[in-house]
Amino acid sequence: MASRSAWQGRGSGRAGGPLAITRERPGPAMTRRVVVLGAGAAGLAAANGLGMHAGAGAELEVVLIDRSGEHVFAPGFAAVLFGDAEPGAFRRPVSDLARPQVRVLAGEVTRLDPRASAVSGSFGELAYDHLVVALGADVGWRGDSPPGGDLAPWTLEGALAGREELRRIRPGARVVVGPAGLAYRCPPAVFDLAARISRVTRARVDLVHPWPAPLAPFGRGPSAAFTAMLAEAGVGFHGGFTIAQVTGDRVTSSGGAVLPYDAAFLVPPHHPPAAIAGSPLAGPSGWPAVSYPALTHPAHQDVTIIGDIAAPALRAGMAGTLAVFQASHAADRIAAPGSQPGDPQMAAICFADPGDAASFLYCDFTGPAAGTGPPKCVLMPPLRYFRQAKQLFAREWFTSMLTGDAGTAWLPLPAQPGASRERQ
Repeated sequence: MASRSAWQGRGSGRAGGPLAITRERPGPAMTRRVVVLGAGAAGLAAANGLGMHAGAGAELEVVLIDRSGEHVFAPGFAAVLFGDAEPGAFRRPVSDLARPQVRVLAGEVTRLDPRASAVSGSFGELAYDHLVVALGADVGWRGDSPPGGDLAPWTLEGALAGREELRRIRPGARVVVGPAGLAYRCPPAVFDLAARISRVTRARVDLVHPWPAPLAPFGRGPSAAFTAMLAEAGVGFHGGFTIAQVTGDRVTSSGGAVLPYDAAFLVPPHHPPAAIAGSPLAGPSGWPAVSYPALTHPAHQDVTIIGDIAAPALRAGMAGTLAVFQASHAADRIAAPGSQPGDPQMAAICFADPGDAASFLYCDFTGPAAGTGPPKCVLMPPLRYFRQAKQLFAREWFTSMLTGDAGTAWLPLPAQPGASRERQ
């Protein structure tokens, strides 16, 4: 067992000050320090799960490091875009959401040294016995934003700017919607975004996407349903369209196809965080390698990697529910070394709300993560009830989903025979 790093210097309780770190070897019954990086869905749920184990008697010291001090429910950005809610409805202080056994430390991670079992940043240097990397993805245009700016609800700034842009769009205006790349949070969301923009503005909306058909990787049933949804909303779909250039009035694909626009709602690129891309954990693409089902780094078994940052390696979607389920598994495994908690639940849920009735896509990414096959997906039929379920989901997110004891009993999971469109 690695040695515990003792706290020295200022700071106690939830939020601490600068730290001076020493290493001790107090004996076999020592407390293990688990450092969790990032207070997004994966990090906060993992820290709370570990805190729950600590409260039940596990010899754990749990430290959660986050640069912003706020947890943000990113799916709520779409509601901000369409004027259905204000940003404050989807933000909470991390200190209010963390369990009492979790020490919350404000700061930005700048360096990881897995060989020395230490992380460094604006908080100083901190040693660990186990590290949980849950830094998510950095979402944004790096100096190459579209001329019209970021208007898509994948960032709060984009949602607020997009809301103002929607007010300026007139019927018949040309609008282009699409992702900058294949990896982005909640893949189905860009499709219902296009449909809802079309209904709200009566503009001529075109959706561009690298996939040959809507939701192509998720099976014929979901793909057919989303194709019909776009057609009903009057949205033109342009598959096999990988964005190569965006000028002031047109979007050009890598194959030379050109679409003019008056407004472009483009999902920003999703990058690996700089602290990871420049660390020994990174692979050639900058994203870290992740072993399944342990969810650890292949070369560093004391480093667990979960959430959006693990999605590229696991060939899974980026989704908050998937991150929370991974966090629960990681907390159980770390709290009881040598135990066999089983395989992580690789379930992701993403609501689709084109503006009238909502549905949701449920996908099990066990196959891609294990290398045994494609995801198994079910798309529920559109119902007004699912719009209410979507609102319930947002409320429950800050309570049951982030406590470290996430369950799915309240979720409207696909259990109605004949009522869903399964992967074929």
